[in-house]
Amino acid sequence: MPRDDFDKIDEEYYNTILDEDFEFKGNIKFEFASIIKGHIEGKIDSKDKLVIGPNAVVEADITARSLECFGKINGNVIIDDDAYFHSPAVLIGSLKTNFLTFEKGCVLNGMVEMKINKNK
Repeated sequence: MPRDDFDKIDEEYYNTILDEDFEFKGNIKFEFASIIKGHIEGKIDSKDKLVIGPNAVVEADITARSLECFGKINGNVIIDDDAYFHSPAVLIGSLKTNFLTFEKGCVLNGMVEMKINKNK
């Protein structure tokens, strides 16, 4: 099912789309909503929404406003707003976020830290 959900994403909304044959080593910064379908090693800093495609392999520490992951991440992830992991996404590393959705079938090997809402 994750491929079906990924295929429903309107790519017109995204400024940058890195296709499946894209490979990069180093630091990469995105100012606007972006999709990664290929392979990245290093560090990713996104000021907006970041989508990791179902065939993507990201071996990087990530900071972003929000994250939607369908693929594999090996690294530490810090998300300002919400992080959504679609089955069978894999995260090997720590995750810091305010809101988390983790579908049945995803794998997480690491720590999760979430902000405590003191108003409740």
